[in-house]
Amino acid sequence: MFGKRLGIVSASLAVVAAVAGCSSSEGSGSVTGTAPAGKKFGTAAPTSGTSSASSNASGSSSGTAPSGAASSAATPPAAKPPAHVPVAPGSSSSGPSTQVPGYVAADLVGGLLTWRPGAAGVELTGDDSAFAARFDPSAVRFVLHAGTQVPGGAGWPGGNTADTSGLLAGWNGGFLMANNASWGGFYLGGRTTYGPLRTGTASEVFYKDGSMDVLAWPGGLPSTDVAGVRQNLALLINDGKLATDLNGGTDADEHTWGFTNNSADVHGNRSGIGVTADGKMVYAAVHGASPLQLAQYLQRAGAVRAMELDINFTRPIFGTYAGGHWTKPAPWLGPAERFTSGNERDFVVVYAR
Repeated sequence: MFGKRLGIVSASLAVVAAVAGCSSSEGSGSVTGTAPAGKKFGTAAPTSGTSSASSNASGSSSGTAPSGAASSAATPPAAKPPAHVPVAPGSSSSGPSTQVPGYVAADLVGGLLTWRPGAAGVELTGDDSAFAARFDPSAVRFVLHAGTQVPGGAGWPGGNTADTSGLLAGWNGGFLMANNASWGGFYLGGRTTYGPLRTGTASEVFYKDGSMDVLAWPGGLPSTDVAGVRQNLALLINDGKLATDLNGGTDADEHTWGFTNNSADVHGNRSGIGVTADGKMVYAAVHGASPLQLAQYLQRAGAVRAMELDINFTRPIFGTYAGGHWTKPAPWLGPAERFTSGNERDFVVVYAR
């Protein structure tokens, strides 16, 4: 289980200071600034081409690599060029920006995950301790919904309840957005709240053709192709490389990647979303994970760019939908039924094309 500290070799080379002045997000948010001295855990060692710990196919961590799952060098293929330009040509990139961490190549810990087929265009992997879902954008489409409380307000396209026709899956968004807890804004239907969108902040970008991407927002206004944007913290993975501050110690991790329910421990339920080199979308959730462990699991799922979503308790929410019913792959996840009955926070749903 990821809930135990295990001396995992860090991808960190240094603790990078995050944006100063952010405030907590009521149990699932993030505070940024310089990490105080002390309260460190484990050893943050530079990447050296090998790893001292490994994870099995379900994501559970162990001190030695299981048979047939030895670590291999993480040399990801070049990412598929984006089909869309997210920013309107000529729009100004001036405005607030996020101080992003550095990124460093890191070994793939535990080997690539093995996928099993689900609905058309959907593949699944993992178990109760860690799981992932992979979506083929040629077979599915993605829709962002606003919640009644986050971002709040009325008049958002689609409302806060998803249609069930052709529905395949869904997941909830990132941190609370008040007090800049998510380091960015929310854009949908031509309007922005908690904005403007912040340059450098990790973003789920939804396009009008039903596709989506995960990227660091390049600055400027959304292009006419963009249907929605949900921003949350910095990228965990960028160009196949891991952020350098994923294992800097309790204070550093929480100031960048969110406060857990136990202030002395960085481990908590964490979720994230990423994109593979060939353009597939990957959602992952890990029980009792550090920021590093979530990033490593997304890397094993093939993500070359990835961002954290919500954390703690049952706040990570994911489910697959078939026959009029939601199914969640792990008991510690929140209820996906709220996506079709009316949700208080933003969420994403996946439909068959």
